[in-house]
Amino acid sequence: MEASAGTILPSRSQRARARRQVDQLHAMLERQIDQGRIRPGERLATERELALQFGASRSVVRAALAELHRVGKIVRKVGHGTVVSASADASRGSISLPLLDTSPAELLEFRIAFEPGLADAMTLNGSERDLRAIMECVDNGDEASGMEEWEHWDRSFHKRLVAATHNRLAIGVFDAVIAIRHERPWLKLKQGHTDAARWQEYQSDHRKIALAVLDRDAKAAGRAIRAHLLKVRTMMLGS
Repeated sequence: MEASAGTILPSRSQRARARRQVDQLHAMLERQIDQGRIRPGERLATERELALQFGASRSVVRAALAELHRVGKIVRKVGHGTVVSASADASRGSISLPLLDTSPAELLEFRIAFEPGLADAMTLNGSERDLRAIMECVDNGDEASGMEEWEHWDRSFHKRLVAATHNRLAIGVFDAVIAIRHERPWLKLKQGHTDAARWQEYQSDHRKIALAVLDRDAKAAGRAIRAHLLKVRTMMLGS
């Protein structure tokens, strides 16, 4: 559709900035829910209040809430606003087990077994919007610099892949993986083994995975995910 006269379309950099804001707000609210700072049944602030609190536009807040709703963290109740869902408590409770003591070696072993097996669901269930979001993570990762941005786009890329399955159990399990990745020993190890050259290697892997998913080629996607995670394990652990 062509823009009408006088319409100013957002630039690629503006879209990328909005996407980053959505991801950051989504991650922040999700962390508050998972840590029990917002309990099941409690109401979230209004869109207007969240926009003011986080310095974001209403459209960014709306998109972040839509993501939380899609993965079952919140529900919309007529007359009550947006509240944390009961299932969020079960998810948070499962992470309170000794899972947070999982070592980087154990985590990577699990991811190598788990994530490639989701390729069928990614390619079958992923919507066009899901696929665009996956590729946007790759494109934005190409422009990232420094550990904080690399980690953000790496995490976002893998979360988008799992979200494309539309499998709530898989999404919940991967939430636990993300929680473990935030633990200090894991991040310290990753920081010591990631530089600009290595990030470009990871990005090359990410693009190969994304293109396979976009082609709806489950076998190629599964192979690419496994090869990528094996490379990460070798680079970080030497085995």
